[in-house]
Amino acid sequence: MHNEQQITDHIYWIGGNDFVSSRFENLIPISRGVSYNSYFIDDEKTAVIDTVDSVIRDVFMDNVAHLLHGRKLDYIIINHMEPDHSGSLLALAEACKEAKIIASPQAQKMIGQYFHISLADRFVTSDEKLEISLGHHQLRFIKAPMVHWPEVTFTYEEKEKVLFSADAFGTFGVLNGSVFADDVNYEEEYLRDARKYYANIVARYGMQVLMALKKVEKLDVQYLCSLHGPVFRRKEDMERLTALYKKWASWEPEEESVSIFFASPYGNTAMAAQILAGRLAAKGIKHLKIVDLCNESITEAFPEVLCRSHMVLAAVTMNMGLNPVMNSFMDLCHEMDVQNRTVAIIGNSSWAPNVSGKLMKEKAAAWKKCRILGEPVHISSAPADDGLLDELAERIADDIRMTEKKACI
Repeated sequence: MHNEQQITDHIYWIGGNDFVSSRFENLIPISRGVSYNSYFIDDEKTAVIDTVDSVIRDVFMDNVAHLLHGRKLDYIIINHMEPDHSGSLLALAEACKEAKIIASPQAQKMIGQYFHISLADRFVTSDEKLEISLGHHQLRFIKAPMVHWPEVTFTYEEKEKVLFSADAFGTFGVLNGSVFADDVNYEEEYLRDARKYYANIVARYGMQVLMALKKVEKLDVQYLCSLHGPVFRRKEDMERLTALYKKWASWEPEEESVSIFFASPYGNTAMAAQILAGRLAAKGIKHLKIVDLCNESITEAFPEVLCRSHMVLAAVTMNMGLNPVMNSFMDLCHEMDVQNRTVAIIGNSSWAPNVSGKLMKEKAAAWKKCRILGEPVHISSAPADDGLLDELAERIADDIRMTEKKACI
């Protein structure tokens, strides 16, 4: 049963929704599902832009067959070889044996690695000098290595000004009927998932993202087609998303505020987090966020790092070391190359020294361009009326006010 949607007069979305997988990459929870997008160009010559995960292979193959109307497929264009986009590549290549496969040298190598067959006689190597004419439509290719794999390219269709952007600008969440972002409330429906997607998939490669964005800025883009999530066709929507990508890639916080991340076995450290948040709110700090690392996947928690300028890390000492959930969260921050954040620390212990505070400070000190705000606060078992959290709130609030004042000068 085919289920394609028309994007322009001759370009179609031929992807589908995944309601089955509970985790993306078997790691990141996706309670709202995810779409896998592929695109078909109908011209004197025909082309498919990327394929889809094997979980929706049947509907994808039906979409291609329906749009071909018995004609041959001329080109299969590979922008990204990750299995959620190449899982149906071999099936398409075998069904359309005359189709040339346009792919970067790295993608060609991966085709051999994944499928253990030779398709070399069908390869056309994509680079930034290659141009493909389909008749009316003209395709050229933009290198975008490490956004977020080394083989990635973008494909730009010059006549209708369509950018096929691989995983860039993607989001978790299924498509709800229409494929277009302006047919839904994007901010309400997708923005949080888009941030979560960027944080967990792309954040490690901010420098490469910025390099790709410089290339994209030179193009007149009327349609932005990612491999996950809706298609953009309004200039203001594309500009907003691009501006967010620049912030995220530069590790510029979306706002001057505080995210408080805590790991609390019995609720005492959680209480300290709540008290601190209340004190900060009383001092006029808005848009605070408290994140319980013990009850939320660290992949769900990590996107909050992108949002705010200041982080508070609060955790207990366990087995003479750091609470393992906080340890994993901080390791993820290091792996994703967190930068340009101000960090305050609260350690808690009952009978051991303040090992957790010391370890959190050491780990955060290794993050690039990050600043530790004073010495770790130490709680013994449960927060007391000793003024320590009040002093910490004042220190954080003063720092935010100072930053805002500098920004106004």
